[in-house]
Amino acid sequence: MPPTPPVSPSPDIHPPTASAGHHVSIGSWVRMVLGIGMAVAGVLLFGRHGVQAPPQSPSQPAKMALPVVAQIGGHFEVTERSGQKVDLSALRGKVTVIAALYTVCPHGSAPIMTQMRRLNAAYRERPDFLQVSLALSPQQDTPAFLNSYAQGVGVRPADPWWFVVGEQQPTWDFMTSGLRLQAPTAVPPEKRMSPLDLYKYDLRLVLVDRQGRVRGHYAVFLPLREEAARMSEQLRRDVQFLLDNPAE
Repeated sequence: MPPTPPVSPSPDIHPPTASAGHHVSIGSWVRMVLGIGMAVAGVLLFGRHGVQAPPQSPSQPAKMALPVVAQIGGHFEVTERSGQKVDLSALRGKVTVIAALYTVCPHGSAPIMTQMRRLNAAYRERPDFLQVSLALSPQQDTPAFLNSYAQGVGVRPADPWWFVVGEQQPTWDFMTSGLRLQAPTAVPPEKRMSPLDLYKYDLRLVLVDRQGRVRGHYAVFLPLREEAARMSEQLRRDVQFLLDNPAE
């Protein structure tokens, strides 16, 4: 896989507006609790028994350059689980890892979340590191749901990790035009593994540098364990490379 980044101001964060509130019915809370329980159990189980990254080699030579895949621009405002408004198109000044999130996905969301938890454990103390879990279903993954989900997988409020949600079509447009991910698609009813198996989406993690440029995509969920572990280690190295080279 690739490595390269530069320095700029931090992402825009705006105080929550009155529209950020959510009124949740009893039925929705029941669905929320069940969904969170299933999703968190999958993440924790995979984290315990899933693919382990290969041992880190301290003498790995530094890479010469990471390709620039795309420049994130425009304006795309979403709501973070705290209720704050954030502009994902204005990510600057931090090395950022972004992944699409569908909390009740029965496919590959657990290994993706496990990988992001590892990065969070390794870099949570760095002020120039950020992770973003971008919900693709605002009907399912409301800010309140995302907050409960994040707490369930052990993400602390102070951790540099946003769980965000916006309007569905602008979110999907940002995933394709901004992050260069494949467009999500609806799963036909006859092919669903469960009633909540509504979407098929790109499971790759996206690495963004300090200038808001996409530098790579990482498929850490693969059928071959060795290849998944190799990709996981590649992501870690590339994150470290960008953190160590702020002038890139």
